[in-house]
Amino acid sequence: MSADELTEPQLKRRLSDASNTDETSTEKKPRAEPKKYREYTTVIVRNLPQSYNFHKVRKLFNSCGKVGHVDVHTSTDGQCKVARIEFENYSDVLSALTKSGKVLGGNEIEVEELSKSTLWATNFPPTYDQGKLMQLFGQFGGTVLSVRLPSLRFDSRRRFAYIDMASKQEASLALEKLDGVEIENYKMIVKLSQPSNAAARTDKAVIERRQVLVRNLNYNTNEAALSAIFAKFGHVEQINLPRTRENKHGEIDTKGETKERLNEGFAFITFSDASCARSSLSLNGTEIDNRILDVTLADRRPYLERQKVKHIMASKNQDGSVLGIYPLSDKIPTPQIRCFIVEQAKVKKEDIKKIYLVPDHEGALVVARSGPIAAKISLSIHGSLFNKRTIMCCSPKELQRQVHARYGRSSTKQRTHEDSKDIEITRSAPPLEGEKKMNNEDFRKLFLGA
Repeated sequence: MSADELTEPQLKRRLSDASNTDETSTEKKPRAEPKKYREYTTVIVRNLPQSYNFHKVRKLFNSCGKVGHVDVHTSTDGQCKVARIEFENYSDVLSALTKSGKVLGGNEIEVEELSKSTLWATNFPPTYDQGKLMQLFGQFGGTVLSVRLPSLRFDSRRRFAYIDMASKQEASLALEKLDGVEIENYKMIVKLSQPSNAAARTDKAVIERRQVLVRNLNYNTNEAALSAIFAKFGHVEQINLPRTRENKHGEIDTKGETKERLNEGFAFITFSDASCARSSLSLNGTEIDNRILDVTLADRRPYLERQKVKHIMASKNQDGSVLGIYPLSDKIPTPQIRCFIVEQAKVKKEDIKKIYLVPDHEGALVVARSGPIAAKISLSIHGSLFNKRTIMCCSPKELQRQVHARYGRSSTKQRTHEDSKDIEITRSAPPLEGEKKMNNEDFRKLFLGA
């Protein structure tokens, strides 16, 4: 039985036994990293004295087991502190519960499992960061203990969050108020997070090579027509015919009137079997609705993006339209980077053609409309604060060398504004061989050829 099929008691038992198994086992066997179910390994501590901070809370619960992440907030009435504490396994949680009733500074604390208080949210606007999500879920009077965003290292399209509320009542209220609500043309999806009901991954068909990508479709070709064509090769599970969100595009008919497009010129066809998908490739080059189809097996977008990044970093970038920026957290999506650049550099959104995340080098590649625009962006954002980090600019080829030379290849330390003194000291050190310190005039020469 897989972990996703276990019931809540079974999951808790497995998490409780995890540490005991590790301690008693004498034979080292290679095994996959176990999943971490925070919903069952987290406690909430109420009525802590106002003087209690992150360090005091961690010290208080260190004796209960391995303490993971700790969040400390002021209660809604402002009279005390509330803490959220993650542990390694469920047995540590049971130990932490024994602290309930302990008197600290005249306050009798309460320790409870953080149960049925975690929400899973998706399809919020791409520009929403942790701060905006905390405001969104905290507007109904509850306390948002934590907002967790996924790493975009292997898939830059991921957009979801886990939100921990201070009680299941607060979580239920936020779910009721926000699920299905439209924000900036995005219809929010909010659910109670339950690991036992985890959904199957959405790219399974691509991994199993059961999905084909059809390009160069006639804009008037509909789903029924595609189904009739591809069903000849086997059972079709799903047809995804994307359309633009705003439906602004259209074609002019013989009467001079604009007709709404039924698709955006491409579609994804998912078969139940990989052999059916391979057979359907015979349609490549055939004419359907006066268009020559391009039919290929679908590849995972992250793989395609990585290939594009490699190509850009290896190219000479002669026109200077591509800019490297760092350091960036691997949890910052490209829409937030775009907004930062637009606001800081006073350029138009269309001046930025594309942004590629390069998490291996803790940065991103910004493809501008022209070299002068890239130069303007560089001069405007170099040295600016973004997400508590001091942003540096460089050429694409230098992105890898800059990061690895400054911080080391294996470094994973989060560099925030609090670490800016260390960053400045590093940058003030003797330059690398053949390197001179770059100033604004150097950037002008680099991008404008002045």
